[in-house]
Amino acid sequence: MNPEQKEQQENKRIRTFIAVDVNSALAEKIAALLASFAKTRADVRWVRTDGLHITLKFLGPTREADLPSVQAAMSAVADHYAPWQIELRGVGAFPSLKRPRVLWVGVRDGGQLTEVARELDQALAPLGFAPEERAFQPHLTLGRFRSLHRWEALEEAIKPYLDEPLGASKVTELILYESDLRPGGAVYTRLCQIPLGKKKGETA
Repeated sequence: MNPEQKEQQENKRIRTFIAVDVNSALAEKIAALLASFAKTRADVRWVRTDGLHITLKFLGPTREADLPSVQAAMSAVADHYAPWQIELRGVGAFPSLKRPRVLWVGVRDGGQLTEVARELDQALAPLGFAPEERAFQPHLTLGRFRSLHRWEALEEAIKPYLDEPLGASKVTELILYESDLRPGGAVYTRLCQIPLGKKKGETA
C-alpha cells in the first residue's frame, strides 16, 4: 500500500452510533405493535424491525482509524456499570403528539441510560465528537413522519398505548453500530459489543 492509499484508508469514514438492544421477546412485541400501526397507512418511514435499539450517542461520520479509540472510550464507560433492567412503556412523539415528527416507545430505568449517555459524551469529546446539546431522552424509535397524511388514524391507533407497559429487558452491553443508509431504510451492522462491568454491586 503506497502512502496515498494508506492516507485514504485512514481517512475512510463510516456512519456510526452507540446503542443498547432489547431482548428478542420484547423486540418481537415491539415489531408486532409497529406492524399494527403501519396498517393505518400513515405517511411514516417505519424502522426496520431487525434493528430495534435505544441510541445512546450518535457519532456520525467516523474515521475507521478512530474506531479502536472509540471502543476504548466505550470500555472505560461500560466498566462503571453493572447490568440493569429497563422497562419499555408508552408511545409518544417528538416534539409532541400535536406536531409529530418521530414516533417512539418510551424507556424507564431510573436514569441509568441518561447517566451512561452523559459519560459517553465526556469520554468521546477528546476524540472530536461534540457533546449533545439537547437533553438526552431515552427512547426506541418506531418511525419518522414524512407528512401528516392519515395522522388521525395513527393517533387513534396509539391512544391505548400512551402509558401502556410493554415489557422489560436487561442491559448487559454497549454496542457500536455502523448505519448504512439505503433506499429501503438504514441497515445496522454491529461493529463491536462491550460488556458492562461489575463495579456497582453486580455479582457473578
